[in-house]
Amino acid sequence: MIKIDLANSLSEKVGLKDGLNRRIFNEELAKNSNLVKKVFNLKNQSGYAFIELAEDTALIKKINGFVKTQKKYKWKNIIVLGIGGSALGGIALRDALLGSYHYLEKKPHLFFLDNIDPDNAHQLLKSIKIEKSIFIVISKSGGTVEPMALYNLVKGLLIKKRIKNYQKHLVFVTDPEKGILRPVGKKEKITMFDVPSKVGGRFSVLSSVGLLPAALAGIDISALLIGAKKMLETIKKSKPSDNPALILALLQYLLDVKRQKIMTVMMPYSNNLFRFGDWYRQLLAESIGKNKSTGPTPITALGATDQHSQLQLYNEGINNKWFIFLHVIKHINNPKLGNHLPVELNFLNNKKLGDVIDAAYIGTSESLAENKRPNITLHIPQINAEALGELFMLFEFQVALLGLLYKVDAFNQPGVEQSKIITKKILSKTI
Repeated sequence: MIKIDLANSLSEKVGLKDGLNRRIFNEELAKNSNLVKKVFNLKNQSGYAFIELAEDTALIKKINGFVKTQKKYKWKNIIVLGIGGSALGGIALRDALLGSYHYLEKKPHLFFLDNIDPDNAHQLLKSIKIEKSIFIVISKSGGTVEPMALYNLVKGLLIKKRIKNYQKHLVFVTDPEKGILRPVGKKEKITMFDVPSKVGGRFSVLSSVGLLPAALAGIDISALLIGAKKMLETIKKSKPSDNPALILALLQYLLDVKRQKIMTVMMPYSNNLFRFGDWYRQLLAESIGKNKSTGPTPITALGATDQHSQLQLYNEGINNKWFIFLHVIKHINNPKLGNHLPVELNFLNNKKLGDVIDAAYIGTSESLAENKRPNITLHIPQINAEALGELFMLFEFQVALLGLLYKVDAFNQPGVEQSKIITKKILSKTI
């Protein structure tokens, strides 16, 4: 189970000007424990329904059944056409559980076309065998410009290449009843999966949106839901001082409004978890940034890489940031270093690579604390599907709590909709 170490966010480590008094913080946790019950009580309402995804064993059965039917095609490429919440969770899953270089191995390759950059789209589509590829089009409304433009492009290629029964190369993940894609799928007999009507895109990674591509790529999606369910049980049953979601939410809220830590830096010490930070960036920004006085700005960094690009600013620049470290306790692969370095670097001889990155993490977190920069660490036993399920549910629940603390609707995004409207108007003028 994931463990939280909040010591470096407390006044005893970083001082009262920048940190929180432990006794007062525990009192605040007890005072706000009712918010946890409130989120659980709202689980049937729009937005909060992400909680129910952990129980959806019927979906697991449906997805695994579909995956079995696809084995006969021996797909070499699984390509997701989606953007924002339709892609970021899936990318986080892919990188965490398949690795950054999975495309070099002889197994299905999972790609995400999550932008409408023409050069990027062209490069991928010209580099694959389209007849050996399955495309998953993800759009709840079916009206999102970016994935629908890419779908239009891909469908044209399938028809141009005269792919027989091209419909088998397409899957739609969309609203169960409404939207533009649903009637198209029915008419053309394209396989369709649902985006739950009460779940928003950035909270949808544990639905068909994230689970379908993951399962096609060989990820154990049952274990993801097991982890999510375990985290929910922990959140539900823990006393306030041990409740991981409440601790995260209240720390972030109080450090923002009381200590002016208006930026949150998520810094995993694992390449495989770097894109998880991108997923959390959207989750926090779109959910809480709703007016001029709310919304800590999310930033992503990678340990140890960004010790050499950002740490100077973090340690000696403006002290307006709070740091979330993701630390992996046991690495699945942990090669041992040789004994080939000169005496000046003798401290690196015969170590394991994991020892080096652990030392770098400790050095960074402690240097920040010494410079009065509050930070917190999530210790993850090992990167596997169950741990990822725990992480997704923990931060989704945390953001739901933040919505209640900041008194904003954590599940809408009017600022995004405004941009979409303007984009469609511009494109419509060229018809």
